[in-house]
Amino acid sequence: MAKKITLNKDHSLKLLCKELYKQMGFCTHYEVLLRTKSYISSYKTHDISDIDVLGYKFNSDLSLFKIGSECKSGESSALEELFKFLGVFDYYKLDRGYLIKSKIHQNAREVAIKNGIRCFTEAEIRQLLLGFGIDIEKKLSIENAKYLKLTRSLASFKEKNDKLIEYLKFDFWNKEDWKNIHNIIHLFSNPSSNLLFKDQEVKSSEKQVFYHTLELFSYSLLFIIGQSMVLNYSDVKSSINNSLYGGAESLNEKRKIHDLVSQATSNNDSFEPNWHSDLINISTRLSESTYASSKIPEMIQYIIENSFYESKVSIKSEDIKDFPDLTRKFTQDLMHFLTKHCGLEKEIFEDFMKL
Repeated sequence: MAKKITLNKDHSLKLLCKELYKQMGFCTHYEVLLRTKSYISSYKTHDISDIDVLGYKFNSDLSLFKIGSECKSGESSALEELFKFLGVFDYYKLDRGYLIKSKIHQNAREVAIKNGIRCFTEAEIRQLLLGFGIDIEKKLSIENAKYLKLTRSLASFKEKNDKLIEYLKFDFWNKEDWKNIHNIIHLFSNPSSNLLFKDQEVKSSEKQVFYHTLELFSYSLLFIIGQSMVLNYSDVKSSINNSLYGGAESLNEKRKIHDLVSQATSNNDSFEPNWHSDLINISTRLSESTYASSKIPEMIQYIIENSFYESKVSIKSEDIKDFPDLTRKFTQDLMHFLTKHCGLEKEIFEDFMKL
């Protein structure tokens, strides 16, 4: 029996904000946690705050645009909530923020607009959504069902690979993107991600988790590629190679440490992991067709939200007809890469690979 999910009092506002972001063309994620680390006698992690709804999209040149919201339904001061949100806004380097509250005083609106934040009451955001010509209540019901399904899928998958789920929930949005790439490959390679599927069918909910992780993987990879293009598009392959290790200086330091360890242990292991050259080649091709590449996360999230049912996955060519065909091919390349280098069962992504 599925575990009951408790929804907080701000949930309806989050659904409204999620629908607004979706109508604006953004990929979205709920409740992105802000964490910091400290070391006083022992290593500790602290949950500071969160973004109620995070939205992102890649432009055609692979530059990234991020938006985020603070949704509050209580009677707290809008100005107080705004000042708290400004810290989160700055920490995550959001390009635009939204404060959604039941009531918002004019003084809060004046401060917000000067700091790149837009304020809407529930009535105002509903009016904004009406301008898109949609049935709001129907959309909110659908969005709530999608939210519950993915939440349950992630919760049930925790029994198979708790480290992956913990990483996606608590660490992904707080790590540098080059680290996310390495960490997701490592966590996907964990035997608990795939060995438990031997000789048994992979459930629809389990596949959904892999697609969800694939979307996040593509986000980090595209961000790295976009940065690499700005640094040196003429030799983008070398630039991507540097960016995959945190930049030229970081790469140089890591190589020095590797060489010292190799000398001390007489170990001749290669510095680059076995997946390195394949990912560099894929990344280089993505950098050469940036419009199609920019649509990868959006297409994966569309599949996550619309193709997973209780007992089956249904992905048809007409479902993704609005996306470039090259976007489909690039996504299949990423699926093949993760299947090959993480030892995943081919069945996990076969529904999409057949297209």
